[in-house]
Amino acid sequence: MKKLRDMLFIFVCVTTCVLFVTALYITVFWPHATLGVEILWQILFVSFLCSAVNAFFLEWEVSGTLLVVFYVLRYVMTNGIVLGCGFWFEWFYADNLPMVLAMVLSIAVVFVIVSVIAWKRGKQQAALMNERLAVYQREGQESAYK
Repeated sequence: MKKLRDMLFIFVCVTTCVLFVTALYITVFWPHATLGVEILWQILFVSFLCSAVNAFFLEWEVSGTLLVVFYVLRYVMTNGIVLGCGFWFEWFYADNLPMVLAMVLSIAVVFVIVSVIAWKRGKQQAALMNERLAVYQREGQESAYK
């Protein structure tokens, strides 16, 4: 259940950031575009794929060098998903370097934002768990003395 909750949290964060970046990207590169509803489904699909990949890595408790390797691997996989889907959905053209670079930069910005948000949320959850554990231990000691 916790894994599903974490994945949904990441999905909401990713989707929100992607919508903002999409609005900015379309404003810059396609200012007179008329979009169909399919763009919304494409964004949801790509956000889901990215969230699923990130949720897979959440179950691993690692530190040090392996943590860095996992972050790099997550970033590469996220790039692969977004760039691959972007080519498939024709969000940009491979021969248009500014469009590709803007997409790569957008991926990096969203990845960093979502990673920081998830890290802060994890830190808050750990603090709450530690607080509850301390209360539980105090209550256990008090009942042992009675």
